Amino acid sequence: MPDVATQRAKAELLRELHHEPPVLVLPNAWDVTSVVTFAALDGCRAIATTSSAIANAHGYPDGEHIPREEMLATVGRIAAAVELPVTADLEAGYGDAAWTAEAAIEAGAVGLNLEDALGPVEEHMTRIRVVRAVAEARGVPLVINARTDVFLRGDGNVDEAVRRGNAYLEAGADCVYPIMVTEAGAIERLAAEIHGPINVLQRPGVPGIAELERLGVARVSVGSGLFRAALAHATDLARELLRA
Repeated sequence: MPDVATQRAKAELLRELHHEPPVLVLPNAWDVTSVVTFAALDGCRAIATTSSAIANAHGYPDGEHIPREEMLATVGRIAAAVELPVTADLEAGYGDAAWTAEAAIEAGAVGLNLEDALGPVEEHMTRIRVVRAVAEARGVPLVINARTDVFLRGDGNVDEAVRRGNAYLEAGADCVYPIMVTEAGAIERLAAEIHGPINVLQRPGVPGIAELERLGVARVSVGSGLFRAALAHATDLARELLRA
C-alpha cells in the first residue's frame, strides 16, 4: 500500500482529470501484464480495472461471484504495478460498502465504480455516503464513479438516469456512469442535465471519442472490451495453430 500522501495526491489528480480537457480515456486492465502494457502507452493518464474481466480470468462469472478478497487482491497487484492513478470496478460493493472502501484504499486504488443495480435510489445514496465517509476518515479522497443501470437493466429513460445521477452526486459521488447508453442525443442530454462529469462506455454503436467529448462527456472507459478483444485474437491464433 502506498503512503497516504502519495495516494491522496493520486486521488486528487484523478479527480482533476474529470474536469479538464481532453476527455479522460481509461483503458480497463485485468492483471499486471495488461496494466503495465497500457500504462506505457502515450496518452495514458490513469487506469481502470474491469470487474467482469478479472472475474472471468479467475474462473467466475460477472456479478459479484468472485470472492471480494480475491477481487481486491488483484486490484492491489494492478495498483502496485504502475505509478498512474488506478480506479477499481468494485461492482455493487459486495454487500458492505464500508469494507469495500477500506479494502480499495488498502489495495492502493484511488477511485472506484459503485453500481446501483437499478435498486432504490436512497439505498445507493447511502452506499455512496458510506464510501465517502470512509475515504475522508482515511485521508484518501476516493473518486466515486456512481454507475446507474437505467440503460442496462431498465427501459433507458433519460429522465430517470438524470434523476439518479444527480441524487448520487448529491450523496458524494464525483462522476455518474450511465452504463450502456448509446444514442448521441441521450448522451448529450445526460451530459447537460447531470450536474457533474459523466462516464460513457465505449463500445460498438457509441459515438467516437472526439464526438463524445463534443457531447460533453468527461470520461470514457471500455469495460471488458480489451480483455474480450485480446481473448478473441488469441482464440484465432490458437485455431490457426491447431489447423497447422
